[in-house]
Amino acid sequence: MALDRPDRLNRRHARARRHARALRWGVFGALAAGLIAAAPPLATGAAAQTLGDRIAGAGSGKKGPMVVEANQVVYDDKTHAVSAVGDAQIYYEGKTLEADRVTYFKDTGRVLAEGSVKLTEADGTVTHADKMELSGDFKQGFVDTLRADTKERTHLGATRSDKVDQDTTVFHKGTYTACPSCAQHPDRPPLWRLRAKKIIHKNNEQMLYFEDATFDLYGFPIAYFPFFSTADPSVKRQSGFLMPTLGFSTTAGYGFGVPYFWNISPNMDLTLTPKYYVRQGLWGDVDFRYRLDNGYFYIDANGIRQNNDAAFAPQPWGAGPQPSGLGGVTDRGSITTQGTIWLSPNWKFGWDVMRLSDKWYLYDYGIPNQVLVPTLPGNVFSETASTVYLTGQGDRGYFDLRGYSFQGLTNFDYQPQLAAVWPMLDYNKTIDLPPEKTYGLGGQIEVDANLTSSSAALASFQQTNAIEVDNLYGLHPVCNSPVTGLPDYNPGACILRGIGGSYTSGTVQLSWERKIIDPLGEVFTPFAFVRAHGDYLDYSTSGYATFGSDTIANAYQSNYFSYNNQFQGLVTPGVGLEWRYPLLARLPIGSLVIEPIGQIIARPNAPPSNLLVNLDAQSLVFDDSNLFAWNKYSGYDRFETGVRANYGAQFTLDMDQHGYVNALFGQSAQVAGVNPFSTPDMANIGLESGLNTPLSNYVARVSYVPNSNYSFITKAQFDEATWALARLDISAHAKYGPIDFSGQFADYEQQPLIGYIYRREGLQFTTRYDVAEHYFVSGNINFDLSRHYYYPAYLPTPQPVYSIATWGLGAGYADDCTKVTLNYYNTISDMYLNPPTYMRNQVLMVTVDLRTLGQIRAPITLTPSQVQDGIHYTYN
Repeated sequence: MALDRPDRLNRRHARARRHARALRWGVFGALAAGLIAAAPPLATGAAAQTLGDRIAGAGSGKKGPMVVEANQVVYDDKTHAVSAVGDAQIYYEGKTLEADRVTYFKDTGRVLAEGSVKLTEADGTVTHADKMELSGDFKQGFVDTLRADTKERTHLGATRSDKVDQDTTVFHKGTYTACPSCAQHPDRPPLWRLRAKKIIHKNNEQMLYFEDATFDLYGFPIAYFPFFSTADPSVKRQSGFLMPTLGFSTTAGYGFGVPYFWNISPNMDLTLTPKYYVRQGLWGDVDFRYRLDNGYFYIDANGIRQNNDAAFAPQPWGAGPQPSGLGGVTDRGSITTQGTIWLSPNWKFGWDVMRLSDKWYLYDYGIPNQVLVPTLPGNVFSETASTVYLTGQGDRGYFDLRGYSFQGLTNFDYQPQLAAVWPMLDYNKTIDLPPEKTYGLGGQIEVDANLTSSSAALASFQQTNAIEVDNLYGLHPVCNSPVTGLPDYNPGACILRGIGGSYTSGTVQLSWERKIIDPLGEVFTPFAFVRAHGDYLDYSTSGYATFGSDTIANAYQSNYFSYNNQFQGLVTPGVGLEWRYPLLARLPIGSLVIEPIGQIIARPNAPPSNLLVNLDAQSLVFDDSNLFAWNKYSGYDRFETGVRANYGAQFTLDMDQHGYVNALFGQSAQVAGVNPFSTPDMANIGLESGLNTPLSNYVARVSYVPNSNYSFITKAQFDEATWALARLDISAHAKYGPIDFSGQFADYEQQPLIGYIYRREGLQFTTRYDVAEHYFVSGNINFDLSRHYYYPAYLPTPQPVYSIATWGLGAGYADDCTKVTLNYYNTISDMYLNPPTYMRNQVLMVTVDLRTLGQIRAPITLTPSQVQDGIHYTYN
């Protein structure tokens, strides 16, 4: 039995395999007929190739040829069967069938695959079985001991599978999951799975139907469904019911809803979500989405007719962390729409619009929104911002035209004081000037333009030094004399935050600069600009709001401006020069770059004026980021004037494998002319900024980044005379193995002239710890370190040195098929000053996301409802 020797046996198998790889046969049915007519017991490669060429198209019709590869082909004369034996592979119309043995029965037209069967569909789905019986065209058959793996990484198992027809497959005693088997313990059940007496796959419907099903978690059944259906994993959009939504709050009660998704067409769908709240009744949501050839849009409308209005607080207060303040209002809701239309590759038109029946609606019903982003954890929103826009962007230029409408969502907001802005136009373009075409001038020109118009019904005031609020609600800022208690709406005692009436301003700035490097390496950047600004102010002298004995009136605005209902303009030219000299030194620990920087800017003084209008430049923080800016104001309504010098130095130490250190230190000085930062506008911006003295405060920055896992940055501002700390910002981030940690500390001195009468200090930490593979915990906490400064002005008892403003804890599990998160948020949502009270928002958020099945989201409000006495108020 020399043939049994391993070396000869291996050579025989290799020779047979080489012969088999040369076989190219036609459709399996035609092949079998040809083999029955002329087949030898073991076909040689040459004979089979000739036979295959002769019958490749026989009986195939319009279908492509079937290709068979195997170690040998055996014909059984008694059963009229032909078998591909040993490493058999069949390729047919994108499908691949692999097995130890594949047999075709001529009399029945069936194909039987046995031993390590693997069927790969044209879409990538892989089916494993011990035995598989199919029709000659692979469209019908049954499978024993099945395991199917789809290209979407889902897995089907069954003791038997019947392919009823081309579009229907029935899995008996089947299981379905999106979780892979454990590599170390393949016998263990997956994290979750659906088990059913029957799983029916309708390919033409792209649906899976489960009969007599249970949902297993770690192999233990936790839910039973007599009938359950879901879209085929390959389907991205399919009509049907989605995962249920859950919720709870003390004002609305328990809520339960089941969304229905309607796939109207490939580019259009509708989601309907009826949700029943035990205390308030039926809430409904309609979400329509439409995809265009050149864009998209959606409209989402929801609302409720409440059964129990008394659960909510009266106006103007909210009910603590879940504010309402609606009194007896019954019908509540919101509408949101967002869209983008591409008019061309460079131009698009779009909108983000949201309107609410009342500012407490989102809080009361815990409604997530695609437009709004929470300002604090736990869905604590501060405002809605609706906008419509037209934008264009080209080569180093952009155009943006838009309008804004705001709706305040906090207890402090009084809607008539929130301005509508339309239009807001921004244009910017940078143009390079080749020296050879500009008589050696070179450099680049920048055009920057803005046009803004805004209007509000009522002016917004804030008292300097000790902040006053109305004596009825303790919510709205008013200006009263601390001595007499009488209204004192005058510059110095009161600042004007927003104008009641309309204001339109336009600015165009044309600038040029060029960078020149001399042989010593010094970098000179000369620049010049001209700025034209004009505005039209039309403030209202009528209109007021009364809160008890306190009144906010538009007429008080006349104390701030010497003109009204007229246009004024100003043209400001300027020239300047910036000098930098990078010096490089090689040290034993790395390379050091020292770069002294100097800058001088000359502009004329602004003409004398009563307090200037300032709506868009009310944020001014002097630090390293704007030390060398031509204009340190944040908007267009204010601009630097006079002659100013900015100087400092920057240091960078690159320590190769140990990261780098960067530092900057500098100061600004008013060399000549009137210091604009000491000239008050209607909001006192510039005063107490650190720039209002002839020599500014010092600013500094130090950052150290040893590698991508660690970073440390600190910024500071020091008083120019005493070196006292005026501002300090420290931030740090570290990632060490499974721990990710970040922290921030801020300390700002008081600025009573712009409304900050106490020193502001805060500390924040966030962290995440990956406990084990797939498991994590997280937390965040914000400390208010300024609370003790408030005593005794607002809070009746001494406050601790620190108090917790916001904190939260979270835990979760995440893998390829499942994500479960549990988060708790505890946040100060409002502070009432009359009486002094802090209100907290406490939310527990549970989210379960099962891949291919959907997401269950359950926000639960944990804070009891609080109802206060109050009176409705209106604007006159």
